[in-house]
Amino acid sequence: MRKGLFLAPFGEFADPRRVSQLAVSAERAGWDGLFLWDHILADPGTPVADPWVTLAGVAAVTERLRIGAMVTPVARRRPWVLARQTATLDRLSGGRLVFGVGLGDDGWREFSAFADPDSPARRAAALDEGLAIIRSLWAGSPVDSSGAVHRVNSPAFLPRPLQDPIPTWAACRWPHRRPLRRAAALEGCFPIFGGGWPPPPPSPDQVSAVRSALLDMGGSQEADLVVTHANWAQPPSARSALARIEAAGATWWLEWFGPEGISPSSIEQVVGAGPPS
Repeated sequence: MRKGLFLAPFGEFADPRRVSQLAVSAERAGWDGLFLWDHILADPGTPVADPWVTLAGVAAVTERLRIGAMVTPVARRRPWVLARQTATLDRLSGGRLVFGVGLGDDGWREFSAFADPDSPARRAAALDEGLAIIRSLWAGSPVDSSGAVHRVNSPAFLPRPLQDPIPTWAACRWPHRRPLRRAAALEGCFPIFGGGWPPPPPSPDQVSAVRSALLDMGGSQEADLVVTHANWAQPPSARSALARIEAAGATWWLEWFGPEGISPSSIEQVVGAGPPS
């Protein structure tokens, strides 16, 4: 099981240089990936960084880390712009990008504040159409499509990404089934479990159930199953959860660093100490 970082680029980490420095420290300490939250807004007064510009800085100063935004609400982005951004970042990073996608939500009014579609059904339609467009453009194929949300008549995009395709992980709120079906057709699933803030570890039974459901829906045995929790917030007796999560079928675990509960300097100490064994 690979071990990475799941960081909100808010507050002091809204400075892309601070995140790049953290990424260098993470790579030296043996972490496998760095994934940033993709948000437009947060609590009023909270600084927020654009994840794509920040990840370009990370790509330029690292050599091994897997990187990505986790997850991008495709409904608030133009898919052809995302296709260009992701292909360019994949090439800049030497083929290290992971593309995380999901519906997003309106908890911080990130849709309604800008008159973007704020109903889950409309966002789901935009996500599915947008994802099909993006993957066709990555493939270097002309795209001629007309859907409920997007109309595209475009020649092939070049250059293509280095990866074919860029691994795409779809978020889902367990146990909802429609997002699971979307994830089963892709390269990975990022399930979101309830249980508190900061999030506790999922149970092995939950992880195993997600893996079984994906396989039942035609997902690949080789697909990634990515879980996250705030290991730093758990008592020592709970930290053995990682071995049980791995045995249940998780291929990635991400240390959760949200916008509260831990200081930036403490985050840097956790990162610098390296991933738990």
